[in-house]
Amino acid sequence: MLALRLRALINTFMKIAEIQSASKPLTPEKARVKAMKQNIDKQKLALAQERERQQNAKHAEKMRGLQAKTI
Repeated sequence: MLALRLRALINTFMKIAEIQSASKPLTPEKARVKAMKQNIDKQKLALAQERERQQNAKHAEKMRGLQAKTI
């Protein structure tokens, strides 16, 4: 029961926020800043993924080396 009330309240706030944000177009300056922030987030994600890929490759190479030694 409480979960339903919370969900309805959240949906109401989301609808209000959507209406408020949809009514005003961004100025060119604000749009540029928003795009830059989104690019920063994308670059951080890409960096984290690349570090993880390199770490996985390093671990895989280490495992291959260990398997070669046991054979």
